[in-house]
Amino acid sequence: MNLKTSLLLATLLSITSLYASYENGKQIFKEKCSSCHSGYIPINRLKENFFQKNNQLLHLKAPTINMLVYAIMKSSKKIGDPSDLQMRQIEIEEYLRDHLKDPKSTDRLLSPKIYNFFKIEAPSMELSNLELSNLAQYIMEYSKHHKSKKEQLKHHISNSLDIKNLQEEAKRRDKILIIEVSSPHCHYCKKMDREVLSKPDVIKELQNNFILAEVNIEQIKLPKKLDRVYQHITPSFFFISKDGKILSSYPGSWTKSDFLSILQENLNKKDKK
Repeated sequence: MNLKTSLLLATLLSITSLYASYENGKQIFKEKCSSCHSGYIPINRLKENFFQKNNQLLHLKAPTINMLVYAIMKSSKKIGDPSDLQMRQIEIEEYLRDHLKDPKSTDRLLSPKIYNFFKIEAPSMELSNLELSNLAQYIMEYSKHHKSKKEQLKHHISNSLDIKNLQEEAKRRDKILIIEVSSPHCHYCKKMDREVLSKPDVIKELQNNFILAEVNIEQIKLPKKLDRVYQHITPSFFFISKDGKILSSYPGSWTKSDFLSILQENLNKKDKK
């Protein structure tokens, strides 16, 4: 590629990036990448999966989104200069373009030991300039939107395998799995997050005895056993035992005191088994 072509390409990518956004990139990741790359998984769980369970805990097919973000943004092989964000975005876009077109031809940014766990060859894919800009924006801004992920309380389910993995984790840790069914446009879901689930005493109780996971009902279809009892109300909370049985379900929004009572009620059910 000559200098004139390089400058033209950089100009085009720079203009395209003006229309890019984190949310659009997040959607593109879901639509184009999530069949292989799962969403956020805490680092301690990833370490257990790879270095203690040989990927038999999570059965990951490819690096998770937070692994990709680390590799591109912070690893020793990171892409671009952190002090020049505009040029860095262009470099990340170009890396993504080359990698998606021919995954075998580009440098692998994570340790070779990690890639040995993945048995499936990455498929080739071509994205438009705007899609690449959005995806690069999503990667660059990911950490800003996930500052508290290390202590994440709520798992966000992206496919049916996530539910299966969380049920296995609940069984292993002797905890109750709570599936919260929500919608991005649900006022009461946001109210519950703000006024109940974010309160220290609720967080403490959830961390000690439960695994909380959220399903966006507009994007993910519920498993049959949940769909049979789902009343099409958001939010709805399903309490599932470590053996995979539905202990109870609670449609609608709740006050903090009521929700704490609900948690205790289901702990009592668990103790009686």
